[in-house]
Amino acid sequence: MSSLLQLLPFFDAVAKLGSFTQAANHLGVTPPAVSQNIRALEALLGVRLFNRTSRSVRLSDEGLAFYEKIAPAMGQIEIAAENASSQRGEPSGLLRITLPQLAASMLVMPYLPEFHARYPELKLEMFTDDRFADLVLDNFDAGIRMQRMLQKDMVAVPIDNGQQHVIVASPGYLAQHGQPETPQELQQHDCMRYRFPGSGKLEPWYFNNGTEHLTLEVNERLIFNENQLLKDAAMAGLGLTQRFRAAVHQELQSGQLREVLQDFSNVAPGFFIYFPAGRHMPLKLRAFIDFMREKREQQIKPIRA
Repeated sequence: MSSLLQLLPFFDAVAKLGSFTQAANHLGVTPPAVSQNIRALEALLGVRLFNRTSRSVRLSDEGLAFYEKIAPAMGQIEIAAENASSQRGEPSGLLRITLPQLAASMLVMPYLPEFHARYPELKLEMFTDDRFADLVLDNFDAGIRMQRMLQKDMVAVPIDNGQQHVIVASPGYLAQHGQPETPQELQQHDCMRYRFPGSGKLEPWYFNNGTEHLTLEVNERLIFNENQLLKDAAMAGLGLTQRFRAAVHQELQSGQLREVLQDFSNVAPGFFIYFPAGRHMPLKLRAFIDFMREKREQQIKPIRA
């Protein structure tokens, strides 16, 4: 009969991945083996750990309570194992990062080939989600978010030099509706806004008049919770939207989008990689943070400080 410690990796994998098949692939065993070991653990504990349907596997209330207790310990075991295998000085293992899709496309993907070439033994999982995740409970090594969204108990390291807000629209829209000369004139235009999936709040539009920062609630005609859709809608001529310059750089260069209100552009504090204060930093995370800080030094600083 398997011991509790032998069964925990199977439970941990299914809880994280939400699938017996994915857990089996992760552990290098067959799905029936995972199922058998989960049943053995449930029998040992005397509780049902998962609610199973033909389409999904979810933690039961008892399973969630159990996972919340063991997750920190399992994370420490993984860190210890990775540190032991990394004594030769090469980062290795699986590094899990939670981040918004926008940060992934702007700040990580352009440098991914270089990162993989530099650290061939390190596997990187980027979980793109605009909602906040519990780093410990969801077994993430770190997250990437904007500074104003971070909790106070997190260590935060900047990975860019700030992000410049720009107001953009297609040439066709501007030809038909004219170009606003002040932020206040946006009330006469079709504006498209972003809704944060986590809080459900609409993102304000930010401006700088040279002496102070301004925040404006514009009248929206379209609302999206996906950055790519906002850009696509702008290129389709459906209205004006506020984006980061880095996110629409190619479209501005090609002429698919045009910037308006350049004299009022505002710079946001930018993105940070964060992790819980007091947590031991594994070598794989240190390598990623140092790499992103190196790339930050190579980035062009926004026009307006």
